[in-house]
Amino acid sequence: MQFISSKARVKGFFEGDSIVLGPSAIGAKSLIGRNVIVGYPVRRKVQDFSFSKGFSIEEFDWTSAGAKIGNNCIIRSGTVIYEEVAIGDWVETGHNVLIREGCTVGNRTRIGSSTQLDGTVNIGKSVSIQSNAYLPHLTVIEDDAFIAPNVVFTNDLYPPSGRRTGVVVGKGAVIGANACIVAPARIGEGSVVGAGSLVTKDVPTGMVVLGAPAKPYITKSEYNTRKTRWEKGAKGT
Repeated sequence: MQFISSKARVKGFFEGDSIVLGPSAIGAKSLIGRNVIVGYPVRRKVQDFSFSKGFSIEEFDWTSAGAKIGNNCIIRSGTVIYEEVAIGDWVETGHNVLIREGCTVGNRTRIGSSTQLDGTVNIGKSVSIQSNAYLPHLTVIEDDAFIAPNVVFTNDLYPPSGRRTGVVVGKGAVIGANACIVAPARIGEGSVVGAGSLVTKDVPTGMVVLGAPAKPYITKSEYNTRKTRWEKGAKGT
């Protein structure tokens, strides 16, 4: 199904059938993959529909506040972008990404396949988020951070409670594959969380932590030394 709202401003291109709702804006040279939805209405609006006469895409279009996608983006097939989302320039998504209402994504950020930004999530510039990551409401990822595959962030210390609080990942921090970061932990600027770690406390700036629960392992300086040796193929990593 191809539906482009008459209220939308589209300067990009489409691979095939997609849906663009409300006053959404798609920037120049951006590519929208097949079966992408831009501007999907929030939950409360969908619940307000009676559907007495069946589903109507025109009703969805009428109620959507639209979303914004910048220039030179690649939004791959199956991605769903809710209304009130703002995506910068040169952003790429993998396939089947979910970006919920209120999210912001900075320039040159990449979001891997099947990743979910499940609520108001703020992503900085030049961030790399790999496949199958889960970022709930109130998560903040600052510029140049790296999030490996299958990383999970939380936002409720005593689930299910009525209080939400987010994790903050500082600039240039690295989160290893399969790590779990429990809110309200803050991951310090330039720090590293090892693969499979469970983080329940703040991670200091420039520190490498590892384990469950995560504990200090080495300094970022030593990490960089080992990383350089590894890249050169040397032993003793």
